[in-house]
Amino acid sequence: MKYKPRSIDEFSDAALMIMWDDGHESIYLYEDLRRECPCATCRKLKSSGRTPFKKTIPLRVKSTNVRPTQIDSVGRYAIQFKWSDRHDTGIYSFDFLRGLCPCEQCSS
Repeated sequence: MKYKPRSIDEFSDAALMIMWDDGHESIYLYEDLRRECPCATCRKLKSSGRTPFKKTIPLRVKSTNVRPTQIDSVGRYAIQFKWSDRHDTGIYSFDFLRGLCPCEQCSS
């Protein structure tokens, strides 16, 4: 495991903030995290060109409707979301989350 969070906090009703042990700060919109769910079912549907939650979150529409109802730690390497659309099988490793960081520094 390359990255570890120092803290994980709700940033707003629509976003999560992770402060990483190297001092980097990441803010993730919940709909982006849900869209990037790493579970096998979502990966398979995305690779086939479909989205597993098309009725819940249209791909080009921002929505604050889908949000976590619960966030659990998974060992010392990941977190798991229970989403308001009842999906709960994705395990988001800390390395995966760091790779999703949408900030300008990480995106370039």
